[in-house]
Formats: sequence, C-alpha cells, structure tokens
Amino acid sequence: MFFLKKRIQRGICMLLAGMMLAVCCAAAPSGSVAAADASVLPMYRRAVDFPAGDLSRLAQVIRRAQCGEPITIGFLGGSITEGRGAANIQDCYVSQVYKWWCGAFPQAETTVVNAGIGGTSSYLGVHRVDTELLVHQPDLVFIEFAVNDTFTEFCMNSYENLIRKVLMADSSPALVLLFAANSDGNSSQAVEAALGQYYELPMISYGNAVIPEVAAGSFMWHEIAEDTVHPNNMGHAIFASLITTFLEDVRARIDQISVSPERLQRYGLPDPVTPQIYQDAHIENAATITPVAMTGYGIYDFNYHFTDNWYSMEDGSFLSFSVEASNIGVIYQRTVEGTFGQYDVYVDGVYVKTLDGNYVEFYGTETEAEALYASPDGSTAAHVVTIVKNPQSANVDFVLIGLLLS
Repeated sequence: MFFLKKRIQRGICMLLAGMMLAVCCAAAPSGSVAAADASVLPMYRRAVDFPAGDLSRLAQVIRRAQCGEPITIGFLGGSITEGRGAANIQDCYVSQVYKWWCGAFPQAETTVVNAGIGGTSSYLGVHRVDTELLVHQPDLVFIEFAVNDTFTEFCMNSYENLIRKVLMADSSPALVLLFAANSDGNSSQAVEAALGQYYELPMISYGNAVIPEVAAGSFMWHEIAEDTVHPNNMGHAIFASLITTFLEDVRARIDQISVSPERLQRYGLPDPVTPQIYQDAHIENAATITPVAMTGYGIYDFNYHFTDNWYSMEDGSFLSFSVEASNIGVIYQRTVEGTFGQYDVYVDGVYVKTLDGNYVEFYGTETEAEALYASPDGSTAAHVVTIVKNPQSANVDFVLIGLLLS
C-alpha cells in the first residue's frame, strides 16, 4: 500500500515538474442513443485504455435496472457536463446517456441529476457534492473535471476527497471517471487517472478518443467543438457514444462479472493518498450564516446556481464572519462586463488575496472558487474572515456567493 501511494505521488511530482436537471424515464424524449458504430470503435478502445477497474458496483446497478428497480444517475462536473456547446439540453452528452439508459432498461424508472456548473473544478465540487448530488441517493455517478482541474497537489487533494466522498456515500454508488480535453489535448487526466487506478475505478477519456483522430485528419477540431474546450453537438454525441458503448459492454457480459462483496461496502477503500481535509466540506451562504458585521450588502439570488448571495452596491461595503474551520475558501461571482470591483480578503486580520469581480479572459459570467486558508496542522479553530473593497477599486459591485468551509 505504501509503495502504491508513493508511486502515485512520484507520478504527480513528475507531472508537476514537466441547473440541476432531474428527469424520469416517463418524460424522456423519444429515441435513444445507439452504442458506438464501427467508425467510433477505434476511439472507444483508446477511451477505455486503462486498467479495467472493479465493476462490482456498476454490475450491481445494471442488474437492479434489469429487474425494474428505480435507478438514479448523477453527473458532477464543469461546463461540458452542464451542456455547454450543445444546441440544446437534449443534445448534451448527459441527456444522450440518459436516453440510452431509458432505452436499455425501459422497465426501470430512471432519474438523472445533472450537477454540472461551468468553470468549476473539483475544489468546488467537493464542497457542493453533498447537497447537489449525494442528497439524491444516486446509484451511479459520473465525475468530469479534467479540463478545469490543474496539475497541482491542490487539485489532486480535492479530487481524491471527492472520490472518497462519493464512494462512501450512504447509497454506495458506482463511480465512473470521465476525462475531457481541450483542443491541444491538455487536461488533468494523468493526475486523475492515477487516482482512478489506485481506487480501481472504470475510466473513460474523451481526449484519448478524439485527439488522435484530429491529428490523423479524420476530422478537424472545429467540427466537434464550438471553441477550444466545449464540444458541439457532434462532440457531445461522440462523448455520449463512448459512455454508452462502455455501459453496453458491461451489460452484455454482466453474467461474467463477479461481484466483490467488500467493494460494495461504503468503507471498503484503500488508505487515502492525500490528506482527507474535505470530507465535511460544505458551503455557507446568506441563508445559513450570519455575518458578525455587515455594511452595504443586500441579499439577492444573483447566481442562478446558488441562492442567497451577498451583493454589495455601495462604497465602503464591509463583511466579516466568525467561523470554526480548518480550511476556508470563498466562492464569488465574476462578470465580463467590467463593472464589478476588487475586494480584499483577510483571515484573522492578515491579508490573504484580492478577489477580482471582473472576468476578462474569455466571456460570460463565472462562479469562481478560491482557497483562502489551511490549518498547518489540520486542527479546527475559530477564525475571522473579513471582506472589504480594495481602496484602488473604481467599482463597488461585488457578489459573494458563499464561504467554503471544512
């Protein structure tokens, strides 16, 4: 076990060096997504070119669906999972996988929970997975954060914590890891796949499937994507076909898959590779925590994913919180219009960083999550978090969505 952990950590060090949608089958659109045809099979083989992983939990879910039991499938990820790039929500890969599942198991009532939020990483994911996904008691979960996570120990830490939170959830769901990629093939797949292999999880790589096809001239990137990251309808269809072909393959050989009883248990996991500092991670907003001091803020539902935001529209605005935590982060709104201000954050009177409410790198608005403080020894203690407008900021508008605590 020690050797395995060290091997993963060495691999990471080398790399570092170099709307929630809930639907039931009764409401499903007509038709279903077919498993991959012959032209997709070479892509599929590359997409699943990982150690097979343990299929005990997934086989159990499929057997239950075959018996007509109700099944809940959850998706957690970024903008690709949310459906960005697809012409409409029915064209995104999540909806297409749902349609396939309903066609494959028409006797089972199926619910899909899409917890994808654009521009977010596993750091925010580990804080919101309980209330946005696990509360629905999913039987099968797909996680997709490869293009939003980075080659850092920070993301490795949050991603592993997220894996363990899902596997230890009350419903003991099956878990499949998905790896998207941008146009040059960059993603955090290597980091996440190392953890996937360690936990013997099935994995599917969209990047492995399509990047070699682009290089070979089978199709151009712009034919499968609307920009450098987001698949268009064709890209979403390919992504869905990779997943449904995998599910069809498991279903076709279900009688040959032996189930390991210990793998079905919530706590039958290997020792963690990284510190488990986010197992109680959660978000506090204006409905759940009261500031010890507040000036110039109102409470609005500015962000359509998260309610009860603090919205500052006055000069001299000020927020201060008293929290008990070992790790503290913040989630706030950024906008492309250039009308938001810059706000300084202090923890226990010590300046930590300036939050810029403007998002100018690309376009649109973004839900931004940033870490502020981590206890050196992991101990929980009382802290004061203060947010005040930077004296040099020309604009006063700022939206604090919530605090990230664990």
